[in-house]
Amino acid sequence: MFDPSSPAFSPSALAAIHAGALGILERIGMRILDEDLLPPLVAAGASVDRATSVVRFPARLVEETIEGLRAAIASGRRQVLLNGVICSRTPPGIQAKFGGAAIEFLDPLDGTVREPTEDDLIDLVRFGESIPEVTFVGNPVCYLKDAKGDRIPGPLQRILTAALVASHTTKYGSNEVWNEKELDLLIELGTIVRGGRAGYEAAPCFVTAKETIAPLVFPREDGKVLSMLAKRGLPCTVVPMPLAGATSPVPLASAVALGAAEILGVMTALRASHPDALVGGGVISGVMDMRTGAASFAAPEALLQDVGLALLFERLYGQDFAIGTGYIDALLPGAQSAVEILSKISVAHATGRHNYPVGLLMGGKRWSPVQALIGLEMARYVHRFDMPVGVGPDEIPLALFEQVGIGGNFLGEDHTVERFRSDVWMPDLMERALTSPNEADRMVEKAKQIWSDFRKRPREPILDDDRLRAIEAWKRSAVRILSA
Repeated sequence: MFDPSSPAFSPSALAAIHAGALGILERIGMRILDEDLLPPLVAAGASVDRATSVVRFPARLVEETIEGLRAAIASGRRQVLLNGVICSRTPPGIQAKFGGAAIEFLDPLDGTVREPTEDDLIDLVRFGESIPEVTFVGNPVCYLKDAKGDRIPGPLQRILTAALVASHTTKYGSNEVWNEKELDLLIELGTIVRGGRAGYEAAPCFVTAKETIAPLVFPREDGKVLSMLAKRGLPCTVVPMPLAGATSPVPLASAVALGAAEILGVMTALRASHPDALVGGGVISGVMDMRTGAASFAAPEALLQDVGLALLFERLYGQDFAIGTGYIDALLPGAQSAVEILSKISVAHATGRHNYPVGLLMGGKRWSPVQALIGLEMARYVHRFDMPVGVGPDEIPLALFEQVGIGGNFLGEDHTVERFRSDVWMPDLMERALTSPNEADRMVEKAKQIWSDFRKRPREPILDDDRLRAIEAWKRSAVRILSA
């Protein structure tokens, strides 16, 4: 698995990639379709072609942006990279995420794949709330149909999603936002659930990242939203998705340089308009499989592209950076999905990123509670390598060795009973039996049973009555405002 000290991304290699990103921005430029961002860029020294909205960035301007962000972070400001499918630097310990806004739900109980319903979203949010290692709950699936089965009107989807999530968890994560009315309403909801504006500003929620379109396009809507976030002092995160062989050249370094150029271009544009904006970056890299035309997000090259960008931003720019741990290629939970999420979690763990998105399949289109449990199992597996190794008398018990003697065994010893639970990890899903009652995938079957047992529990209130009433009142007001 990947070693962060690998010479693949040596200081000289990262410097060359940085130079390539600066060259892309200076010689080719970037199409920025939010016209409000263009005049400040001109004032800052960028060249803007009004007919094509292409901005060419002097290397000096980009370097000044990098140094401005470095100084802001050094002064104590914290980059917050809010999104349900990316993984940023965190303290040790599993901090899993339920998010992704998948458009399909894989029902473990009957094996069907269908559009998500209101009940599906409620169940998944409450499932995340019930698992200690899950610390971030957004909307794992899109809220497309209400309890009656009627389709949610598009303008209300994001607001009603946030209200539903807020009512069923205390682990508030991210939420889509597309206009100023929505944003101000979501800030109001975040203030309610965080117990006040100070609590909300310390731990923002119900906003998310925006994307570029590779190669080198920053859409108007995404620019508008990030500008609105910057104006309000909220986290601004931009996440490109370069696809090697399609929207990026194939060589790994070129995909890293392109991703860096897109992020640096957006950072420079936003800080030209909003000098105090604390913009952060992430990436969800992919590789085009030329045999099938499918995008692969779990290919080893995609993982290396993600890590290359993370190391570039950390080592050269002094910034946190998020990688696309949540996206895998498998369509169903099983051997492939376990291998892919184990690989992604291992890479994230090796680079100090422990807030793993779990549950996504099919490149982020499909969500499965079984896959979420498999992801959590893989995270627990990886984190056992962090266990301390004691070397005291209880860890090297010479008296016990003498008592058991040559050729004996330790199975019946009190010491074994006392130390077994703390020193040996017992998986929830993976099989360690010598015999199996059938040839089914026992890991998947055990996960299905856990989900089935959870579904049988009564839906007890997660929040107190006052908080629930406040959320309900906010929802009614928000619907009136957006329906006017």
